[in-house]
Amino acid sequence: MNSWPWTICMFVFVVIFHYNGCLGCLEEERVALWKIKASIKWNLTDCLRTDNRYPPIPPFCTWVDDKTSDCCTWESVKCSSFTGRVIQLSLAGTYNSEEYKHFLDVSLYTPFEELQHLDLSRNFLNWTIEDLERLSKLKKLEVLDLGSNLFFNKSNTVPSIPTKVFFSNKSDTSTVPFLGELRSLKTLILSYSNLAGSLSDFAKVLTNLNNLEFLDLSRNNLDDFFPFDDLRNMSKLKILNVSSNNFLGRIPPSILSLSSLEALSLRETNIKEDSISNLRNLSKLKILDLSYNNFSGRIPPSILSLNSLEALSLRLTNIKDSISRFCELTKLQDLDLSGNKFEGIFPPCLNNLTSLRMVDFSDNQLSGNIPSSLISNLTSLEYIALSRNQFDRSTLSSMLLASHTNQLKVLRLSNCNLNMSTSDLLNFLHNQHDLRDVDLSHNNLHGKFPTWLFENNSLLEYLILANNSINGDIRLPSSPMNLTMIDISKNQIHGKLPTNTGNIFPSLATLNLSKNSLEGRIPSSLGNREGLWVLDLSNNNFSGEIPESLAMSSRLSALILSNNRLDGQISPNLFNLPLDILRLNGNQFTGIIPNLTPSKLSQLLTLDLSRNLISGEIPTWIGNLTELRTLVLGNNSFVGPIPLEFCNLVNIIFLDLSQNYLSGPIPSCLNLTSLQYMHLQVNNLTGLMPEALLKSPNLKTLDLKHNNLSGSIPSWLALLSNLRIILLKGNHLSGSIPHEFCQLNKILILDLSHNAFIGPIPPCFSNITFGKNGSVEPAFLDRIQINYGASTNTYPSRFDDGDFDDEGTYVLDQYQEQEEVDFVTKSRSDSYRGDILNYMAGMDLSYNEFTGDIPPELGALIAIRALNLSHNQLTGSIPKSLSDLKQLESMDLSHNKLSGQIPSELIGINTLAVFIVAYNNLSGRVPDKAQFSTFNVSSYEGNPSLCGLQPLQKQCNTSKDPVISVILRQARLAEKFGIDPISFLSSFAGTYVVYLLGFVIVLYVNPNWRGLWFNFIDAWLSFIFPFCSK
Repeated sequence: MNSWPWTICMFVFVVIFHYNGCLGCLEEERVALWKIKASIKWNLTDCLRTDNRYPPIPPFCTWVDDKTSDCCTWESVKCSSFTGRVIQLSLAGTYNSEEYKHFLDVSLYTPFEELQHLDLSRNFLNWTIEDLERLSKLKKLEVLDLGSNLFFNKSNTVPSIPTKVFFSNKSDTSTVPFLGELRSLKTLILSYSNLAGSLSDFAKVLTNLNNLEFLDLSRNNLDDFFPFDDLRNMSKLKILNVSSNNFLGRIPPSILSLSSLEALSLRETNIKEDSISNLRNLSKLKILDLSYNNFSGRIPPSILSLNSLEALSLRLTNIKDSISRFCELTKLQDLDLSGNKFEGIFPPCLNNLTSLRMVDFSDNQLSGNIPSSLISNLTSLEYIALSRNQFDRSTLSSMLLASHTNQLKVLRLSNCNLNMSTSDLLNFLHNQHDLRDVDLSHNNLHGKFPTWLFENNSLLEYLILANNSINGDIRLPSSPMNLTMIDISKNQIHGKLPTNTGNIFPSLATLNLSKNSLEGRIPSSLGNREGLWVLDLSNNNFSGEIPESLAMSSRLSALILSNNRLDGQISPNLFNLPLDILRLNGNQFTGIIPNLTPSKLSQLLTLDLSRNLISGEIPTWIGNLTELRTLVLGNNSFVGPIPLEFCNLVNIIFLDLSQNYLSGPIPSCLNLTSLQYMHLQVNNLTGLMPEALLKSPNLKTLDLKHNNLSGSIPSWLALLSNLRIILLKGNHLSGSIPHEFCQLNKILILDLSHNAFIGPIPPCFSNITFGKNGSVEPAFLDRIQINYGASTNTYPSRFDDGDFDDEGTYVLDQYQEQEEVDFVTKSRSDSYRGDILNYMAGMDLSYNEFTGDIPPELGALIAIRALNLSHNQLTGSIPKSLSDLKQLESMDLSHNKLSGQIPSELIGINTLAVFIVAYNNLSGRVPDKAQFSTFNVSSYEGNPSLCGLQPLQKQCNTSKDPVISVILRQARLAEKFGIDPISFLSSFAGTYVVYLLGFVIVLYVNPNWRGLWFNFIDAWLSFIFPFCSK
């Protein structure tokens, strides 16, 4: 049979079919694509961008409503070269993620019958069960990515707040029944999709997906794992990612049935070390991520038996062992052991791991030097991270990186005790020209700014040299670079910042030059940068006005210009940026804040305009910033009342309006449910303490001192049980302290001074802990780190996006407000800030009208450091129980009506530095031992009955009354020899009388002895008579 005609026909058919495909996509699919474009909100202006910043330019710029336009050439659309039909749609991140009210019309995608790849991830779309079922029509789908979307049941009445979808046998509406129909699926990604519940029923649906090779269910809230029987048919599965779920207990045996598994992520799943004992059965496993679990102890032996491993991450698993145990895994390429307790020196056997290209041993307890062989033998190394270990100072010189033939891409040696000059650093790195990420912070580097790092590494993206001693001025490279992060904070750099900084670094996302000595004006070139995210120039000497161009940086999220010498009026346009953090405190800004309606400031978290010269009333629009966590407007010249709109700040944690000229009452409508720190001190506020404070149950600091508040302390204040600091000094408060006040047993600092309180000091004050060790959990932190800044993952690790997501963030730790209060102790006002507040305890009741005795119960406040009861009407004696205050540093009892002696037991308070009892009615001798010998006359003046050579220079035995003299002499003997004079005299008199009576009785009974005694007396008188007569 002649096959030529059939061959020619087939050739013509293929050519025609292929030619028709090249003419363009089908009309029905072109229309469907245009409908997809019309259903999505996007900005037409983004099509004019030329940068590569995030978010990317939307693909719809090339989707035109023109029948002559071939949709197969449109961006994110791929067609078959034979059929001309759409086979791939990549629409990740194309929806406006700022709004969470999108519903996806799945019917727009059903016309693409030949679709093989559909990516709708990172769109935060609301999916319904019905939408998912319609996707089952796409029978040829091989890749389905629905990650970072929001699943919920359509029966919910509030679609803007999606609820979690639970997989359960009892549910009549299974969330994913359609998946079992997509038998061609090879890749299924449902990560970060708000799923919750058990995976058991979900696994039964997956049973039919026999061709599945990649399954990603990470970042959900799944609390169970696959049953063994339901996974037997998934024999082709190569990649399984179930990280960031909540799998408690052991890994089920079902994992061991996946004989083809090559990559497995159990990151952050709460599994224990004994649950991975059978991983050795996965002989083909090449990538294993067990990070962020708690494997206390040594390395699980099952891991060391996986001889095919190429990438292993045990980051933050609490392992304490030696790195040498990994030397048998000779195929390793990526090894991440960061954040553990590995100790000892680098083992020589690491030289056997010749395939290593990435090592991260940061945040461990390694010591000694890094052997030069580690660098010379491991010629494939491209990523070295050894930050925060305990290496010797000679570490860097021994690495001999200059002889390293391969080019490093990442070098992270933060806090490695380098202690070298930048010229030595040049010798170390002069052979490296491909660095992308360099972190040498916290190393005491000194010398001139290393401009050569820019010149030698044109592809550099991240440069972190923070907290060193680098000096000189900043010299920029001559041509633009693509750096996205520069952190040179906490150095000694001076001079002016070059005016073309923004032009040289057009891709900057984060620039941190804080805590240097830079001066001059802020370059306007830093502004109008759509990619700029964080700009921190705080704690320098910049002057002049803020460049107006900064207000045109449309993506700016954090602007920190604190503690400079900037002046002028704050531009209203700054308040129209989509900022999370705005700190302009500690400058010389003047004028008023305009009363406007910011359009993009709704997500602002921190606003700090304190310590400026701003005047006028506080704008009411600040009260509409309902996401605010920190608001600091203190130390300005604001006038008028506190805006009633502030009552809406339900998320505010730190509120500081202190040291202004605010007047009127504290708003009674306050609904500050998240408030922890309130500072309204030094204003002209009037009225009563509002009961609305009860709506702030987490309140820790209440500082209302130096206002004009009146009334008494309300009994309801005791319901704020988390209060640590109460400062009501300098108001017009009166009345007695309610007994309920003693229920505030967590108080550390209490200042009620300079008011008009009356009545006795409540003895129940002894119930308040005042910092007693272990009695109250710490409430104040010295430094709180928050993840803020740009990603620092510039190296394509095997744990990055594509296989497993391992996002890195740049940590800026100065954006959390520290608590700070002023308190008088040791006769001076001191400021206490941050963590020290957990250890400072004091009570000041001075300048009131308290009466009665000092309660002896105050001796139970054993952790108190400052006690001031001066300027009251207290009577009685000083309680001896105060000698139990062994940590007391300052005691002021002056200007009262106390009487009696100063208890000598107070000598036992070795920490006492200030002791004042002046102007009372005290008497007796002043203690002069131990630290009491250091107190001067001013501590005792105004007590005429006190005596003592030191410090009063006044004898205590000058009385002319013989009886008083005897008593004083007896007192001195008692103090000198430790003898009670009354007891001594009584015993002596008794002994004398007994002896005399016994002698008389003996003479009476025995006449011979009586005669001898009288003869002796007669002879003695005869002997002394001649002398007496003379």
